[in-house]
Amino acid sequence: MKNKRIPIHSLTQHCDDKIPAYFKVSSFDAMACTVAEFQENHRHEHYEIVWLKRGNGVHMIDGQSYAYNGAVLFLLSPGQVHRLDQQEKAEGYVLKFLPDIFSDPKDADKYLLHSGLFDNIEAEPVLKPTASLCPVLEELFEHMSREYNTDESGRDDIVRAYLQILLTHIQRLKTRPYQRSGHTPDAGQELFRRYKVAIEQNYRQQHAVGFYADLLYVQPRTLNSLCRKFANRSAGQLIDDRVLLEARRYLYHDTASMLARHILKSIF
Repeated sequence: MKNKRIPIHSLTQHCDDKIPAYFKVSSFDAMACTVAEFQENHRHEHYEIVWLKRGNGVHMIDGQSYAYNGAVLFLLSPGQVHRLDQQEKAEGYVLKFLPDIFSDPKDADKYLLHSGLFDNIEAEPVLKPTASLCPVLEELFEHMSREYNTDESGRDDIVRAYLQILLTHIQRLKTRPYQRSGHTPDAGQELFRRYKVAIEQNYRQQHAVGFYADLLYVQPRTLNSLCRKFANRSAGQLIDDRVLLEARRYLYHDTASMLARHILKSIF
């Protein structure tokens, strides 16, 4: 039996007649057409941040179930297959954006890759905001929504600034448990992060630990030791995990099944 093909959504789809260039802000509530696209499995070409102020249900992301109750943030990368099943109706916002929203490619790398917020290897796509952060998130999304719906000059610059502030708050939220425990990242943890970034940038062509060890000027055994310490996986398993994740995503598509088999064959 063939799999039903999963639709790929773009910024130009759903809800309004605007033709956004690099970003789109929509409300998420019972009356918003945005909700409809979350009711079936789909993937998209852009990054997506979903801010729900209330509600409960299950968000299926790349085959994993993430239950939520109350205020929650979802961070979604391009290519992820997901579906939101609401048990209690939610309210909030959906922000969609392309890396091109950043005028400097270095900023795109900083906020989207090096930050680890959109980590495809050790996915943490669900974050529970603190009570003090919730009104900050609400204000930021309200400002971005207002700017998105205006035609005044400087709109993109203002949204870009708000997005950077938003991502910085989310980064702070994600690292707060380490700060409270008194833990500070050491050189080994920084190298582990750089290894994951290198995998994300090269996994389509490079599957050997030796390649990454040379790239990072370390020995393969060093990478293995760090991956065992921070991920309970070998360095090679982290590469395989990323390749397998991409293959599973492609297997959702009948037309791409041969590509998925080719990816799997290339590492086994």
